[in-house]
Amino acid sequence: MSKYFGTDGIRGVVGKAITPELAFRCAASCGYLLKQSNPRAKIILGSDTRISKGMLTGAIISGFCYSGVNVIDIGILPTPALAFLIDRMGADAGVMISASHNPYEYNGIKILTKGGIKLPDEKEDEIEALMDDFDTVRPVKDLGSLSYNHKAKDFYLEHIKTACEMDLSAYTVLIDCSNGATSNTAADVFTDLDVKFDLLGHHPNGTNINDGCGSTHMEYISSRIREGKYDIGFAFDGDADRCLAVDSAGRVIDGDKILAVIAMYLKEQGRLKKDTLVATVMSNLALIEKMEQNGIKVPCTKVGDRYVLEEMMAKDYVLGGEHSGHIIFLEKATTGDGQLTAIMLLCAMAYFGMTSEDVYNVFTPYPQYLFNVTANDLQKRKLMEDEAFLSNVKKAEEIFKGKGRILVRPSGTEPYIRILVEGKNQSEVEATARDLKASTEIRLEQIF
Repeated sequence: MSKYFGTDGIRGVVGKAITPELAFRCAASCGYLLKQSNPRAKIILGSDTRISKGMLTGAIISGFCYSGVNVIDIGILPTPALAFLIDRMGADAGVMISASHNPYEYNGIKILTKGGIKLPDEKEDEIEALMDDFDTVRPVKDLGSLSYNHKAKDFYLEHIKTACEMDLSAYTVLIDCSNGATSNTAADVFTDLDVKFDLLGHHPNGTNINDGCGSTHMEYISSRIREGKYDIGFAFDGDADRCLAVDSAGRVIDGDKILAVIAMYLKEQGRLKKDTLVATVMSNLALIEKMEQNGIKVPCTKVGDRYVLEEMMAKDYVLGGEHSGHIIFLEKATTGDGQLTAIMLLCAMAYFGMTSEDVYNVFTPYPQYLFNVTANDLQKRKLMEDEAFLSNVKKAEEIFKGKGRILVRPSGTEPYIRILVEGKNQSEVEATARDLKASTEIRLEQIF
């Protein structure tokens, strides 16, 4: 288990897990490695709207300049914008200061390489080793420089708008920017696509990111969409790498249903390579059944968009994603992109003549119950190795007799063990989940 890096970079509460000193050491260590392969290395740096961005941005700029790497600050932009701009701007890497869907008290450091790809585990290990043996990272004679490019946003906006191949002018859309990065981009995107729209959560103040809004609080847009005559609503998270939707009645359209409709759209156009959609083990079994009915194969990876992307790139697939709304359309992006996802879903709806209600009803998901059990890193590791706990899980699985499943995974970004129970019978699912939650909490107490 990594000391600093989780499944999506370094992330934690600011002032505790995330400090200026840690950010400086991380940037200087990363810069040290970059300089070994390119003496004139440069990185681009972006952030979401958290109040801590100034403190951490300053520390990261200092760290890269200390190691002789030039820094171009592109300001507040979505993570997928940073991923695209690395190659567009001729940079060696990109660093995003964001904690994605977490509340403002959190922040994080996400490092992307050329092509907008997340760092492989071995590179993260090298950076961690240097962070812990920091005397190795000496200041260089030719320090790095800092410059700004706030027009870089325009390159990204033009890029994602090229994904639109349908007339979308008939749609009226409600958009929740989560008081995050799309507060700086959504109006430009949807205006240029001739979509009629209203915005929610687009007045960030540094502390209201993801606060009762965005893709982690769908109740906000669900209640507001019923107040107007909207065809569909879209909600992004803080750094806009995920998107969920609501139909005109306010019912949530999750990532599985979005994936299903876009997959069928691409297949109809002959653009779904190998007739394959990549999902994760968290995707609903009903998605797999729906895709099979439409001649689409669905290999499933571990949870995490990085694993989805790895499978897509290794097997030359073009579409993949997660139930949570991370959708990767590899023709245009190497990361989940909330705004791109919204464009692609609107195009699919226009192509098929679908309403948002049709999207919501594209399949009926199996009943699921997802619960979190609070656990620190040590507790996560011990529990996942505990024979008594694993035996309890196996006994619970036997209840479904092959017509359901139980998934247990330690969160890579939050202090939780996440447990998903899924089956065809709602009451059976809920009862099994309640029993398993209780036994898990008891087992944790017994271990510690």
